[in-house]
Amino acid sequence: MLAPLPALANDACTETNPDKFFELINAAVQAYIPALDRNGVPLLAENDLFVQKSQHYFAEYRDYVPVSITMERFAAVTENNQTALENFESKITVIGPNCSLINLYRSRLVGAFEASFDEIMDLIALGIRTNNESIIEFAISQLTPKSLNFAEVIKILENDLALNEDVIVRMMPDYLRTQFISTDKVPLNSMSEMALLAFSAMGGIIDSEVSEVYIFIPHKQGGLPFEQETILLTSEADIYEISGFDYQTAAAVLSRIGIRPKVVSLSEVKTESGGHCKMDMAGKWMQVVEGKKLRMCPFPELVRQMLKDKTFYEIVDYRFQSVVFDAISQILEES
Repeated sequence: MLAPLPALANDACTETNPDKFFELINAAVQAYIPALDRNGVPLLAENDLFVQKSQHYFAEYRDYVPVSITMERFAAVTENNQTALENFESKITVIGPNCSLINLYRSRLVGAFEASFDEIMDLIALGIRTNNESIIEFAISQLTPKSLNFAEVIKILENDLALNEDVIVRMMPDYLRTQFISTDKVPLNSMSEMALLAFSAMGGIIDSEVSEVYIFIPHKQGGLPFEQETILLTSEADIYEISGFDYQTAAAVLSRIGIRPKVVSLSEVKTESGGHCKMDMAGKWMQVVEGKKLRMCPFPELVRQMLKDKTFYEIVDYRFQSVVFDAISQILEES
């Protein structure tokens, strides 16, 4: 069970007056000088030396007021020196997600807590910008993402361009990068799917009534725009339209986070009044309008309309996927 981070008693998310912080770190105190042998080597082992040093500075700064600083200030102060605040750890806490206080130990942020997925990604981005491994490691290994509902999952899937590739790569364990990324870079149309994969690997779960998702794809791409939208139907009868959707990776990711994916391959789309598309003998899509054949097809729009009209019983694909379409029909009728 993850413990909630202790909240600040007053003025949540407000750091201590910066003057108090600079007064602390600029204070003139007796420096710690370790005992050395005749060769200049410390007499104490590394761990014992650290404990003795910590006790020394704890006593030196005992009369100073404890301060809390923002994660941004922590990043700025330690950007070029990861141990810059090591002597002040008994007096400094860092304000983390949910306006909470995080302790420092040996220049590392300590504790295991929950945070929103957005907050985790923002912290990793901050760590990357400031070359601060302490922040990155804290966000990756010590924060568990709060659960997402299905609408939040869709929001992530719709926003490939809003995601930071460097953040996604750092979040993913090596074994997942090897399994899902075949090149040095994350493909743009797979960015959101990789983000959800990282979410799952960090222990994130989906809190949703959605148990299944039907993903509608053309049997072949000929004659259709390469970057067209993909239609999704959930077990709760909600229909979504997503651009740049990597359905193969998404299916694997959705399965991993507890939502069963069903990929429905279509060679024909038929509606009551909005048109009719099908593949010709050469595997290219064409639209039939008032008996005329046109070399174009608004595939996602017609799929959406076909689901609303429930005219999938009339397409050739029903013969080979009747069980799937009957299940879809039941979902739509119960909505």
